[in-house]
Amino acid sequence: MCGNATFWFWVISAVPFYFATWEHYFTNTLVLPIVNGPTEGLMLIYVCHIFTFFTGAEWWAQDFRKSVPLLNWVPLVPEISLYGIVLFLMIAFAVIPTIGSNTHNVYKVVEARKGSMVLALAMLFPFGLLMAGTLVWSYLSPSDIMRNQPHLLIIGTGFAFGYLVGRMILAHLCDEPKGLKTGMCMALAYFPFAIANALTAQLDDGNPLFDEQLVLLIYCLFTVALYMHFATSVIHEITNALGIHCFRITRKKA
Repeated sequence: MCGNATFWFWVISAVPFYFATWEHYFTNTLVLPIVNGPTEGLMLIYVCHIFTFFTGAEWWAQDFRKSVPLLNWVPLVPEISLYGIVLFLMIAFAVIPTIGSNTHNVYKVVEARKGSMVLALAMLFPFGLLMAGTLVWSYLSPSDIMRNQPHLLIIGTGFAFGYLVGRMILAHLCDEPKGLKTGMCMALAYFPFAIANALTAQLDDGNPLFDEQLVLLIYCLFTVALYMHFATSVIHEITNALGIHCFRITRKKA
């Protein structure tokens, strides 16, 4: 019902999470404000789901004046869906302040350690490319995948996002040098093919070389496989190093 806005709702949850992980990488502390996502944010989501049970999903998709009659007096404003208003408010009053706080905290730590802020910001580069690649592909898509297949797009991009965050957390735990982790860019390897396939549609009257539904499905399979390989590799190395089994507790030797 929300169309391409579905993807943007995922983005406004992913961006603060990535920046919080990035901040923790440098500060070794997860600082949460009085009103934060893991508590009040989740509670707000629960309330919205319960509320939607009574009002129906269409309540969010109709014009905000119709959904909230008390706002009928608002003049000179074009018809805007209520979920569009919610999206704007969350970006303005939640996402942007959170990003600013994360960046400021990292800057203070980097300055105190006489480090390089450029190297710190470089760790945001793969995530920026992930968002840029997804948006470019969606913009060029002849079948408008963001509007017509937002859930598959979110699944694929979500697993790529999980891989990026996982690599950053692993780098933190292993005390790797600060800076760009080239291994993180593996999550971006599929985009050149997907974008090139979308561009071929401009050469053949809107028909891409490969069906975009198939390309999107392979994208999901690629990112799922990448994440699962990463997770199983980490588990395997940890269990080997500790001499234990992942899902089995061995008896103590007498």
